[in-house]
Amino acid sequence: MQEVPMSVEIIAIGHEVLHGMVLNTNAAFISAELLKAGWNVTRHSVLPDDPEPLEAGLREALQRADIVITTGGLGPTCDDITRNVASKIFDSPLKRDPILAEELERRFGKNLLSLEDQSLAPVKAKRLSNRIGTASGWLFSEKDHHLAILPGPPREMAAMLTDVLLPQISQVIGQPPKMSFVKIAHLCCLREDDVDPLLRKLSVDFPTIHVGIYSGYGALTVRFSGQTEREVESCQQALERDFATYLLESTHGKIEEAVHHWFKDHKKTLAFAESCTGGGKLASQITALPGASEVFLGSLVVYADQLKIDILGVSENTLRTHGAVSGEVVQEMVAGVFKVTRADWAIAVSGVAGPTGGSSDKPVGTVWGAIGERGKPMEVAHMFLPATRETIIAVSTNRLLGALWRKVRYNVPFRSFER
Repeated sequence: MQEVPMSVEIIAIGHEVLHGMVLNTNAAFISAELLKAGWNVTRHSVLPDDPEPLEAGLREALQRADIVITTGGLGPTCDDITRNVASKIFDSPLKRDPILAEELERRFGKNLLSLEDQSLAPVKAKRLSNRIGTASGWLFSEKDHHLAILPGPPREMAAMLTDVLLPQISQVIGQPPKMSFVKIAHLCCLREDDVDPLLRKLSVDFPTIHVGIYSGYGALTVRFSGQTEREVESCQQALERDFATYLLESTHGKIEEAVHHWFKDHKKTLAFAESCTGGGKLASQITALPGASEVFLGSLVVYADQLKIDILGVSENTLRTHGAVSGEVVQEMVAGVFKVTRADWAIAVSGVAGPTGGSSDKPVGTVWGAIGERGKPMEVAHMFLPATRETIIAVSTNRLLGALWRKVRYNVPFRSFER
C-alpha cells in the first residue's frame, strides 16, 4: 500500500483578513518554512472570528489534515476567540496558570491590562511561548488530531513557528515524508510565456518532477522539485543553459539585490533620474536593501520639464522637438546625472504611466529608458506596457534594473520590447 504523505493545513483567522483589510503574509511564510522542513502543505484558508463558523471550519480542517496551524485571534480583545474555540473542540477548559502569569508580569509589568486574560491556559494543551508579545500559542493533540494556534502579528508568529513549533512537530506526528530535492532559479526581464515552452518539454522528459513558475512584474522564479536529485539538477541545468543571461545572483530573487551586490563587489556607484516611476520607484527598491548607501548615490525625480532643464541640463530644444517621453530626452537625463553626481553608472526613465496623458503616437504605457556608464556610449530602449499605472511603474522599474544587471553581469545590450 502506498504511504499517504503527512499533510498540514494553514488557516488565517479574522475578519480583517477575510475582508481584505490585511494581507495574509503569514500563510506564505509558514508554507515556506514547512517546505524547507519537509512538510506537505495541502491548503490555505481564512475563517472569520465568529464562534460558530470558526468552530465548524476548524473541525473540518482537523478531519482533513494531520496538523492544522492557525494564525490570529489570540489577543485579549472581544474578537480574539481562537483559544476559546480550540479549547471547546478539544474539551480543554481554561485555567489560570500562575507560572505564565508571573512571566507576563515580569516582562510587561503588573499594570498589563490583559494580564488575567493572557494567563488563562487550556489545561490539555501544550504552551508555545511568545518571546515578543503577550499572547501564548497552544498545541492541542488528541489521537490523530493536532491543532497549533499561533498569534497573528507576523513577527510574533514567525518567531514562535521557527523557534518553538517546528522543533516539536516531528515529536507530535512523526518524521516528515521523504524530503524532495529542490532547485530554484531566479530570472529577470522575462515573462511566463518566455520560459513555458521549455518547462513543458521538461515536464514531458521528466514526468515525476514538479515544476512551479512564479512571476512578478518583470521577474520570474522557477522551482523544480522531485525525489531524484539527478533529474532535478538536469531540469535546472536545462533552464540555466537556455536562459543563461537572464539568471539573477540573488538569494531572495530580487533584481535590486543582484544589482546591489554586483556594484558593491566591484566598488561602483549608481544614480537615477526618474520621470514616470511614481515617487521614485527605482530608488525605493534599491534603498530598501541594507547598506544601499554603499553603492547608491541618489535619484533625481524630475516630472516637470522645467526641472529636467534646471537640474539635469536637458535641452529645451530637445524637449520641444521630441517631447519628454523620448529616447533623446532620457539620453540627456543620463548625461545630466553624470554632471551633477559622481556616479559610475546611471539610469534615466521617462514615460506615460497613465491613466491619462497618452496620445496617438505615445499611448499610455510608453516608456523610454537609458542606461549609461560614465565615459562610455549609453544605451537607449523603448518599452510599451499596456497595463494599469501601478503595473507600468512596477514592470518598467524591474525591467530597467534587470537590463542594468544583464549589462554589468553578462554584457547584454539594453533592448526595446513591446508587451
